[in-house]
Amino acid sequence: MDSAYKPSSPDHLHEKADDLLQQSDDGSEAKPLYGRLSKFETIVTTHHPVLESLLLQLPTSAILDLYHASTYLRSFLRACPTAWSALSFRRLPVTRTTERQPSPASDSSSEVSNNRSSKPYALDQLLISVVLPFGTCMKCLDLDQTAVSGHTLTSGVLPARRETLQHLSVRGCKNVSLKYHILPYLNLFKLQQSINVPGATGRTNHLALKSLYTFRCRHHRRRPYLTTSLLRRDSDSEPTHELIKICHSLEVWTDTAWCTSLGGRCFRRKDYFSGRGLNDAKSEVWVVFDRLWRSGNRIGRLQTQNPWTVTRRGQLWQDNDYGYEGEALGTENNTFTGHGKLTPAHLRQCHKKFIEGYKCHACGDQILERCEQCSIRMHCMGCRLILCASCSYSKPLPFPKVIHGSINSAENSKPSTDSLWWAPNVGRSPNAMDQEYTGADPSLAGQMDATPTLETCCLKPQFSVGGGIALLGPGISSDDGCHIRTAPLPQGQGFEDAEFTHLRQSLDANGCPSKTLKNGLAKGHDPMLYWILFGTGGGQLSMCPRNLCNDCSQLSGWKALCQCCRQNVCFAHDLRGLKTRVCGYRDLSIEDRIMKEEMLSEAQEVLKQKHAQIKTIDRITEYLQKHETLDQQYEYELAVITELPTANDDDLQEQEDETADYLTPPSVAGANELTHAFGFLPFKPTAYNKSNGPLNTKNLWRGCASFVCAEYRSVGDLRRKCSAVVRKCTECKVNVCPQCCEKTLPCDCSYCTVNYHCPNCFPKFGSELCKKAEELERQRQEEEIELERKARILEEREGANEIAEQVGDFFAEQNRESER
Repeated sequence: MDSAYKPSSPDHLHEKADDLLQQSDDGSEAKPLYGRLSKFETIVTTHHPVLESLLLQLPTSAILDLYHASTYLRSFLRACPTAWSALSFRRLPVTRTTERQPSPASDSSSEVSNNRSSKPYALDQLLISVVLPFGTCMKCLDLDQTAVSGHTLTSGVLPARRETLQHLSVRGCKNVSLKYHILPYLNLFKLQQSINVPGATGRTNHLALKSLYTFRCRHHRRRPYLTTSLLRRDSDSEPTHELIKICHSLEVWTDTAWCTSLGGRCFRRKDYFSGRGLNDAKSEVWVVFDRLWRSGNRIGRLQTQNPWTVTRRGQLWQDNDYGYEGEALGTENNTFTGHGKLTPAHLRQCHKKFIEGYKCHACGDQILERCEQCSIRMHCMGCRLILCASCSYSKPLPFPKVIHGSINSAENSKPSTDSLWWAPNVGRSPNAMDQEYTGADPSLAGQMDATPTLETCCLKPQFSVGGGIALLGPGISSDDGCHIRTAPLPQGQGFEDAEFTHLRQSLDANGCPSKTLKNGLAKGHDPMLYWILFGTGGGQLSMCPRNLCNDCSQLSGWKALCQCCRQNVCFAHDLRGLKTRVCGYRDLSIEDRIMKEEMLSEAQEVLKQKHAQIKTIDRITEYLQKHETLDQQYEYELAVITELPTANDDDLQEQEDETADYLTPPSVAGANELTHAFGFLPFKPTAYNKSNGPLNTKNLWRGCASFVCAEYRSVGDLRRKCSAVVRKCTECKVNVCPQCCEKTLPCDCSYCTVNYHCPNCFPKFGSELCKKAEELERQRQEEEIELERKARILEEREGANEIAEQVGDFFAEQNRESER
């Protein structure tokens, strides 16, 4: 076994570089053994600080490329163990959008020859032939999502580097088994720890491992499990359970833990208990979760994001640390690179920020680390309010949640402290769905009837039984999926939602909003349309749904009710996601495109006027330098310049004062420059027909601007479908709500019923095609024909009655004569 490596001093590196130079026998100038060295090779191999900094800022793939760059660098890096101290061979998880690579035997194999997967056991050969011989002081090894063999790992790599390797990650490695590889290796050190007696002689194997990431590897269970499942040998719950216990005894941090939310207050525990149809209320349900569920052990931003922009999105593992394809890079405690390359994910501030130092804002109890679903659904993303498992429901728990005073004594019949090492200061086992507690109500039936007090604003995320989080819907990107994982975060540090912060700042002394949606509609249709498309608050709004508390949910200004079904319409996602229908407006996607085009054209027109004004002023100034007075032509040009609109005009200043309180600069190119340069926003009438010109704006129908839910719910939106029937104008494509449609329906003829026209388009287009007059004339003719038919029938009946009376009189007369 190789001994632990001690870092080489700069003098030692100089000696190694000198050994690679040989002196000729005749005392001539020394020549390099491998030819002439480049400046890069000379600097790297002779300056130790430069080499150390370079290795810490290069990913593993770049180090291997550097190893193959030249024969001299290959020989030098073989003798430099610090180059192999932190290695990462991780692969990014495959997403749904990743295209399937053809097999090498297919017809299109030549097109993807550069992207073919490696040969089987290629990584095993790399570890055995390169990493183990040269990396004698290896500290960190990441093998996430790779095909490394568990036998190679536990029989070759780990035994050879057990005195130096401090961090190992095999997340998602399907060839590494907990049951057959990881646990047998750790059991050796656990048995050695148990038989070590003070004063005993003999050599003990030292295990330097301090952290082990094994989530989603083979035989690792992610779904909750019962205590009875530990007795089944074919179940993955037993090796997962033993992994947590062994790592705790060996003081090795692992990314697998049990949720500490009490009983049925844990959403995953409650769903598993009710989904299995269990009747025994005293059964224990163990909820396993990934402690790195936020970052997934991936540090740094995506390749599509700017790594140097400073934002307050809450995604600390991307914003506060620098990395390349998930691998952390940089020197230690650097302002720009975070904690550096050698610090594991669980020791970084981007991980500790989410789990340390949190207390319930309602009762003040300490909040322990809990599963991803409890962390998200018991945390408000609007104001960053954090609640415990008891306060986050409508009914509190009927027993003490935290051990205080004499409850911690040995006389009580509670579980021992050692059995609950994973949930310190908890009065009862969190796994028990209903367990008798001394001095409290033994029934927990009340907690099953309790409902969560925090609800999402619109679209609800989908949580799987295994702990996965999915966001399905149009316009939702992977960055939005990461944003929902930013829970919990402290208050007052800029992590609050920008829209709710803006709404709270706009409240007056009485707590009422100073500028509401109704006031914005009273200012005019165009400011209203601008508000709908671009909204309030600072920054770009995320399409990620937000979990809100009661205070944030009752705050006015972020939602409205659908006119028909009375469901909430979220302004940030439903409205500005261009999914809601608004009375008096076209589809918001069309309005958004047209408004951006009009604003940009308006900006270009104003800039042209400004440039022409500047040129005219220059010509007038040049003329005045030669003449004392202006002639008639220059006086006319000067008068035209003074009539152009400027930022200091009274009308534009009044418009700016009216709209500045509730309008923000648009997020389109050129609009911000226009707003800051000229102090006003260009608006045009909404109802505009390009083929026939603008309509009369004095008697223009504007609509009621009421909101109606989308006609079809998007994929992943589980809200009830709205049954509202919104009419759309055939000409201008403006939506009309049912109430306005009843008030403004031109007629009920066959044409207007099928081809609806709004009150603006009907006088100009619909009146020529309306069939009302023809249908009324046809109806009048039909009524006349019907009256004539009825009159004819009446005459025939009267004639028949007269004949019948005459016949009756005749037979009556005959009967009287016969009787005589």
